[in-house]
This record gives sequence, structure tokens and C-alpha cells, in this order.
Amino acid sequence: LMGGEKGQIVRPLVHKAVEERNIAPVVELALMQVEAGAHAIDINLGPGRRAGSLLPEIIEEIQRSVDTSFMFPANAPEFISAIKSCRNRATINAATADRDSLQRILAAADCFDANVVVLLTRKGELPWTVDQWCLMAEEVLETAEARKFRLDRLYLDPLLRTRFNPGAPGTGTSAMELGPVLQAIKLIGELRAEGVKTIAGLGNISLHLPAGSRRLMHQSVLALLRAAGLSAIIMDPFDSILMGIARSGPVPDAPLTDGENLKCGLAPA
Repeated sequence: LMGGEKGQIVRPLVHKAVEERNIAPVVELALMQVEAGAHAIDINLGPGRRAGSLLPEIIEEIQRSVDTSFMFPANAPEFISAIKSCRNRATINAATADRDSLQRILAAADCFDANVVVLLTRKGELPWTVDQWCLMAEEVLETAEARKFRLDRLYLDPLLRTRFNPGAPGTGTSAMELGPVLQAIKLIGELRAEGVKTIAGLGNISLHLPAGSRRLMHQSVLALLRAAGLSAIIMDPFDSILMGIARSGPVPDAPLTDGENLKCGLAPA
């Protein structure tokens, strides 16, 4: 299942569609992403009930045209209706490492045989170092194992992002330092003998950066993430160069954790 990133409420087309309760543009965008090679559609319509009521309808309409999978956030309104609408295994996205809320998400995922993406962050704690990422990842794994949740349905996300940098031109933000997160991805994948899956939202690393520099940054960063052993990626499937990088073979001496090519989204289980 593929994480095509275009179905986000922050995008003007999606925001306008939700405001007007017109699902056609969102459905069309999803179909275009599948045609471009997406394995799943990541949809986030925002937290409001009005938006949430559209989610099952959008899923049903997309499935009338294509056989695909879906990702939607753990806090999505109409969550149960949405997950029941999915013909294929759904992915609950953007759960956090907060133990209590994670327990609830894992329980729901078990009920519906869903995958879960856990952001390695929680209230008051946003890792920036290799040790912090790995320690939080270990806690998430222990929580999942205590519930006997299958680790092959769990994806850990180190949360690529921009950070405040008063010395940076323009917005005062710059991309995070990649070295630590690349090392963390590699080490997280080795925390269990059977391997631990990792995922990242590629677009997050360039938020607030000048539009002209985003595409080249994404292409360069994806190559590095692949070499570090990233298992899955949420990205722009309309970037043909980016898709070529995602579809290329394993990097020599740096195999992916599942021994397969990096996929634009989650590997079907």
C-alpha cells in the first residue's frame, strides 16, 4: 500500500473540496496518484466532524475505480466507518509514542487487522538525537509486544521535519540534520532480529523552505534514506525522478530491512 501524500487538508484543492463538501476533486487526485504508481492513498481531511463524515464516502468512491489501500490519521473523525469501508488492509497513521493512546490504537488495529504508523514523538518529547530516537522506538516495540501486536504491521516514523534556525534566510527554518536521523533509521531497523520497519513522510523535511529547492532536496534525501535502510516512504508520486529513486534496486552494502526495493508507501502484508 502506497503513501501518496497529496490527500492532505493543507493542500488548497483538498481544503476547498472539504469546505464545499465536494469529494470529486479528492477522488480524482487519488486516482491520479494510483496511476502514477502509488500503492496506497494517504488521506487527512482534518479533525472536524464535517470533514470526517466525508472520509468513508471518499474511500468508497475511489474503490469503485481502483483497487488500492488507504492511510488515514489515528485521530480521524468517523474512524471506524472509514476503516470498515476499506477493502484492503488499512493503515492507521500518525499514532504517537504516548503509551496510553498507543495502547488504544493498537487495540483498534487488532480489531480491524490494520497496520499502524507510530510517530516517534509524544507530548513534551521530540527526539533529535540517535539515542532519543532509539530509546523511544524500543518503548514502542515493547508496548506492541506486550499486546502481542504483530511487528510486521508496525512502522516507526522518526518524523522528518524542519527546525527553527534564526540564522537561516527567509523563514528562519532549515531542514533537520540528516546524519543522526539516518543513523537512527539504521539502528531502529536492527532492534529486533526479524527487523523493524521504518517509514518517513518525505515532504515534512522541506516544509517552509523555498518551493524551488524542495524537489531536489526530496530526491537527494530519499537516496540517503534508502541507503540507511528505510522500509517505506510517503511522498509525491507525481515526481517521476523521485519515483525512479524509490523504485530502484537496493543500495550496495546497505540492504533494506525487508530485503526488497524501497516502496512508495507500505509493503502489502
